[in-house]
Amino acid sequence: MKKQTKAQKFNDIANAVRQIRKGEPVKRIGAKDGSIVTHPVVTVPDFSESVVLAECLTWLRKHRIFCNRMNVGAGEMGTSGFHTYGIPGAGDIIGILRNYNGKHFEIECKKGSGGRLSLSQQRRMKKVRENGGLYFVVHGAEELAYYMKRYTVC
Repeated sequence: MKKQTKAQKFNDIANAVRQIRKGEPVKRIGAKDGSIVTHPVVTVPDFSESVVLAECLTWLRKHRIFCNRMNVGAGEMGTSGFHTYGIPGAGDIIGILRNYNGKHFEIECKKGSGGRLSLSQQRRMKKVRENGGLYFVVHGAEELAYYMKRYTVC
């Protein structure tokens, strides 16, 4: 887990002081690492993230939507040392919508019962949306179909 920033530490202390003044038990507000909880907006089966990702890729290819799998990570690469690859916070799937003059989209897949959106994923989602792109957090192919019905002919 990453270290907390000074701002995150300050917010934790400020929240604790507020709770003490109100006579409430001190309890952390939000996650220590800044991540937020995600939940599906439609009913989906409780599959693992890898199954959700495979279903979403299948659904997109079935509807002839251009997309690629995006891998992001870091680690030891042989004897050359520690390296990172990919775009931090990028969705698991990146693609372009033909019907909308090449509109960029990213899809972040989470397990069916829900997951956590990291701070870097939140930042990436904000930047993509600010620049006219689409960034969806999905928990199953049913939820992907729900979001994409506006952009595709199903």
